Order: sequence, then structure tokens, then C-alpha cells
Amino acid sequence: MGKDRIAYLDLVKFVAILLVCIGHCYVMSPNLESSIRPIIYSFHMPLFMLLCGYFSPHSLEFSIRTLVVKKGKQLLIPVVSCTILTIVLVGGELREELIGCVWFFKTLFVCYLIAKVTKCVKIPIEITFLLSWVVLLFIPFGGTLMINFLYFYFCMGYLIHKYQNAFQAYKFFLFCISLFFFSLSICMNWTVPCDKVDINLLINSPMTFFIQIFVGLSGAIVVIGICELIYKFFGKKRIAENILSKLSIIGRYTLGIYVVQTFIIERSVTKYIKLNEVIISSTFTDFIFIPLIGFVLCLICYYIVCLTQPIKIINILFYGNQQ
Repeated sequence: MGKDRIAYLDLVKFVAILLVCIGHCYVMSPNLESSIRPIIYSFHMPLFMLLCGYFSPHSLEFSIRTLVVKKGKQLLIPVVSCTILTIVLVGGELREELIGCVWFFKTLFVCYLIAKVTKCVKIPIEITFLLSWVVLLFIPFGGTLMINFLYFYFCMGYLIHKYQNAFQAYKFFLFCISLFFFSLSICMNWTVPCDKVDINLLINSPMTFFIQIFVGLSGAIVVIGICELIYKFFGKKRIAENILSKLSIIGRYTLGIYVVQTFIIERSVTKYIKLNEVIISSTFTDFIFIPLIGFVLCLICYYIVCLTQPIKIINILFYGNQQ
């Protein structure tokens, strides 16, 4: 990944959090047979985890104790704060919120911890990552928070960073292959995500297992490649550069936006607003109306983060003490 790595990867982060917001907005229209939502859900969390893995090498150099403390402050404190606030103020069910509230932070924390432990083993990291993923597939309830599914992408992100010079040489080829496979997956309806990608799926339906894995990987690579191409061809045009710069800035606040959308989108808008009647047509609702709502709500969440982040206690409890 080249000189503009930070710029276009911030844009990728924006796209990733935007897809989260849009995906959650489809709950407003439960009767809609969406064509877009399954596609989003097939790769948007793998994309997030791939990015986290890519930026993980520095953190994984810390001692286990330091890593637990730092990532605990960044990820687990917001988990506790959001869960308590959701139960007390929003009235969420205790068991459901303990498991599901800002679940991605819990999964990411576990991925960091497992990756750090595997790095301590004195054999090549490529082997330990593979072995730890296989072992993780066997752990009961590993699919509850998609840990055994998403850990693969965390490892892939780390390895892409480690071998970025090699990937740089073949990135266009990988992009084309990924684009072909992801397009084929959409046409073949392979993007409908499974409930759990675990050892049972691997044993009972190995083809489905590997398709799900590669759909997530190819979708993530396609988004990263498209964002890089957009920056390469439009990043130096004044109007486009201004727009891309603003979107990239939003991408730097994904952790905060993810927290805020939990309350704004998941616990408020989609809970109380139901589009029982399809707006104009199902196609319009699926391809334009709900994505537009998701985009607007994503911007609202971003501005809420900007307004509240200077408040120290909110910054610590909900945004992982972001700077």
C-alpha cells in the first residue's frame, strides 16, 4: 500500500461504518425483501476486521498486560458503558444486551488477545495464525459473536500489512480476481450470510463454509481497491478532493460513530419507525430510500461524536478515550 495509504484507508473506514448504518436501517422495513442488505452483511464486518488487523502490528508488539490495559480502555470500557446505558435508559433486555450491545468491540478485543498469544509462540506467525483459527472453530459458542469467523480476517489484515510490498506488486491482479468472484457471488446468491460460520458448517457443508469466507474477503478487497482507485483518479481534482477529504475525516471516527449509532439507529430510529408500507416501490426503498436514510444518520452520528468528544467523561466512557 502506497504513499496515500492513510488517505484512502480512511475513506475505506468511512465506507465500512456507512455500510453498518445502512445495514441497520433495513430493520425499519421488515417486510422488504432486500437485495442490498444481504450483500452488505456478507462483507462489511470482515472489512472492518481486516482493517483492524492491518493496523494491529504496533499494538501486538506490546506485552500481553499492556495490550489488555490499552485495548481494555479503548474497547471494553465503551462496552460496559453502552451496555449499562442501554439497559437503564433504553430498557434493553439484560441477557440480550450483555451479549449483543456493541458486540464488535468484544470480538475485536478477543481477536487482539488471541493474536498476541499466538505471536508469543516461537514458530512462524503464518502457521500459528492458521492453527489458532482452526482451534477457534472448535470452541463452543465461538459463533455467537462471530469470533471464529472474523478472526480469520483479522489475521489476513495483519499478514497483508506484513507482506505489503508483495501485495503491492500483485494488488491489481488480486483486485480483479476479487471483483470477479464477488460479482459472481452476487449473481449466484452466495452473499446471503449464514447464521454461524463454525466447525459444524465446515463439516456439514464445506463448500458453503469456504464460499462465505471468500465472499467476505473478496468484498473487503473490492471496497479497498475501489477506494484506492477513486483517490488515484479523482483525489487531485479540487471538488472531488474536498469531498474525499471530508469523507476520510469521518472515517477516522468509526469507533465513536459505531457507539452512537447503537443508540440513534439500533435503539431509537429503527425501533420506533417502521416502514410497513413500501415507499413508492420496493426497488426504490431498497436501492435509494433506506441507503439515503443510512447516509444521513451516519452523518448525524458523526456530528454527535464531534460535539460530545470534547467532554472528557463521555470521551473516556463511550469513545475509548479517542484523541
